[in-house]
Amino acid sequence: MKNCWNEDEAARASNDLELRAYSSRLIGKDPALVLHGGGNTSVKSTEADRFGAQRPVIWVKASGFDLGTMGAEGFTALDLAGVTRLAGLERLSDPDMVNEVARARLDSNAAAASIEGIVHALIPFKFVDHSHADAILTISNSPEGAVRFAEIYGDRVLVLPYVKPGFDLALQFRQQIAEKDLSQYEAVILEHHGIFTFSDSARDSYNAMIKVVDEAERYLLDNYGSPRFSRQSNEDAVEIARIRRLVSELAGFPVISLKSAKVGQDKAKRYGTLLRGGTVTPEHVIHNKPFPALLGDDPEAGLLSFRDEYRGYFDRAGNHSLQMLPPYPHWAISSDGYTRSFGRDLKRASISSDVAETSLKAMYYADKMGGWQGLGEEDLRGLEYWELEQAKLKRQPPPSELTGKIAMVAGAASGIGYACAELLADKGAVVVGLDISPSILDSMNRPGFEGLICDLTDEDSVTAAFQHTAETYGGLDILVTSAGIFRTGNTIETLEDDNWDQSMAINLSAHRKVLKQAIPFLRHGIEPAVVFIASRNVTAPGAGAAAYSVSKAGLTQLMRVAALELAADGITVNAVHPDAVFDTGLWTEQALATSAARYGLSIEEYKTRNLLKTEITSRDVARAVSAFVDGTLPKTTGAQLPVDGGNDRVI
Repeated sequence: MKNCWNEDEAARASNDLELRAYSSRLIGKDPALVLHGGGNTSVKSTEADRFGAQRPVIWVKASGFDLGTMGAEGFTALDLAGVTRLAGLERLSDPDMVNEVARARLDSNAAAASIEGIVHALIPFKFVDHSHADAILTISNSPEGAVRFAEIYGDRVLVLPYVKPGFDLALQFRQQIAEKDLSQYEAVILEHHGIFTFSDSARDSYNAMIKVVDEAERYLLDNYGSPRFSRQSNEDAVEIARIRRLVSELAGFPVISLKSAKVGQDKAKRYGTLLRGGTVTPEHVIHNKPFPALLGDDPEAGLLSFRDEYRGYFDRAGNHSLQMLPPYPHWAISSDGYTRSFGRDLKRASISSDVAETSLKAMYYADKMGGWQGLGEEDLRGLEYWELEQAKLKRQPPPSELTGKIAMVAGAASGIGYACAELLADKGAVVVGLDISPSILDSMNRPGFEGLICDLTDEDSVTAAFQHTAETYGGLDILVTSAGIFRTGNTIETLEDDNWDQSMAINLSAHRKVLKQAIPFLRHGIEPAVVFIASRNVTAPGAGAAAYSVSKAGLTQLMRVAALELAADGITVNAVHPDAVFDTGLWTEQALATSAARYGLSIEEYKTRNLLKTEITSRDVARAVSAFVDGTLPKTTGAQLPVDGGNDRVI
C-alpha cells in the first residue's frame, strides 16, 4: 500500500475543505481502498451563517461523486449539532434518517450526503476516512478473521461486528464512543464492511489508513503470496454472443458483456463454491448480486440454474411487498475458468467486471486460508432490497432506446458512416467502427466508441474485427455497412477496368464479406438488424457513373436476398438510398464541380437539386438508418428507404 501524501500539494489547500478534498482523492484513486463508490470521508469545521455567526458544520462526501477525482464540490455541508442530535434517538427508520439529514443541509439544493453521515458526525475527530479496503475485507471474511486481526494489530485496532449501514451503524458507534476512547486506536474495522481512520490532522488520518491496510496486505502476501490471473482468451466468439443473448433474455433487456480475469479450470468450480459464502463487502451485492453464475459444461443450463437459485434467494425473504430484480447474473464463471461480466450499459458492466476481479482475488486467499465466511444471505438480501437502494433505482432515468445494444459500422471514419456511428452511440449503443483509414483511431477513440483499422476487402481482417467485438463487448446486434467509393466522369466506353473492379470490390464484395462474418453473431443478437447504405443511383442511375450505379444496385440486390435468407432468424435487413450527400469523403470538390457542370447547374443549385429544395446531410441519412434499428420500424425487412429530398425520377 503506497503512501501518496505530498506536503507541497497539501500546502496548496487554502482551507479545511480543500485539504479534505485533497486527502480524499488520495484514498479514492487507489482501487484497493475504494472501488466504485465504496468509501466516504468528512471534515468538521465552521462556517458563517447569513448573520455572520460561526457555527459548527460537517462536510460529508455526497452521494454520486467519485472520491478519486472530486474536489470541494463533492461534499455536502451539514449542521453538525443537528446531525449529531439524531444519533441520540433510539429508533429512526432509514428513510426518516435520510430525510432528517437532508433537512440538516446548509444548502437545500446540495446533493444528498453519504448514508454514513451520522457516523462521521459522531466520531470525535476533525477528519474521518472510511474505505472498503480489499485486504481488510479479505481477512475479515476468512475463518477466525478476528483472531487474524488480533495477530496483526494486537489492541491497536478496534474490531466491531457487522451491522447494517445507516442508523443501525450510527447506534453501534454511539455505544462504542460512550464506552471507549477512540484516541487509543489507530482505526476501527467493521467486520465484512470496511475500515474507519480518524484524526484532527488530514495527513495523520490518511497515514493511519495506509499503515493499517498495508499491514493487512503484507500479512496476506507474506503468508499466501499474490494472486495472478490471466487475461488471455481463446474463447469461441460466437459462444460468447450466445451466452450474452441468454443473459439478456433473463434480464429482459440487452446487456453488455466484458471479459474479466481467467482463474483457470482447476479453480473455477472451487471459487464458485466459495463465492456462495457471501460478497467481499455488502455493497458488492448491489453491483454483482450475491453470487455469480456457474456456467459448467452447458452454459444455458448454468444460467437457468442461476435464475432458479436467485429466485429461491429472493423468495426466502418472505416479503411479498418486494418486487424481484431481474434474475440475471452480473458475472459468470465458465467451466474453463473464464469470467465475464454483464451490465445494462458499458459502465455497469465495467463496474461488475472490476468487482468480479476483486472477488476472485479474495477467493485466492480464501482458498489458501481454509474458507470464506462473508455475510449471510439475509444480510445481503437486506442490502440488495434495502428501501434506500430501491429508491435509488426508481430515481434513475429511463435508459436510451439502444442502451445495451452493440453496433458495428463498416466505413465509419467519416461522412455517412461516422454520422451513423455517432447517432447510434448518442442513443446508447456501444459502437465499433471499421475503416481502412487510420483516421478512425482518432475519430472513434473513447470507451464504447471504438475505431478499428480494417481492410473490408480482406476477409481475415473482417473476421478479426468481429472476433474482437464479441470478445470485448459480448456480441453484435446492429450492422451498418457504409463503405464506398464514387468516381464519376467516365462513360462505359472510357471506363477503365481498375476503376470498375475497385468499385465492385469496395461497394459490393466488401459488404458481402462483412455480412457473411456478421451473420453467426447476429443470430444471437437482440432484435438484430442490418442496414446497407446504397444510393439513389439504384433507382435513378446517372450517365458517367456506371461502376458506382451497378455496384450499388448489386448491393441492393444483396440486401433483398439477405432479407429473404435471414428472416427466419429474426434478422431484419434493409437499405437506405441517399442522394446528394456532400459532407462525405466520396464527394471531392472536383467530383462535385464535374457533376454540377454536367447538369448545367451551380454547385449550390446542384446541392439542392430535389423536390424539397433542401440539402441532405450525413446526419439525415443516419436518422433513417436509426429508424430501422431503434425500434421505430421493428417489423420491416427488405425495404428501400430514400433519403434524397424527393426525386422526380425516383417517384
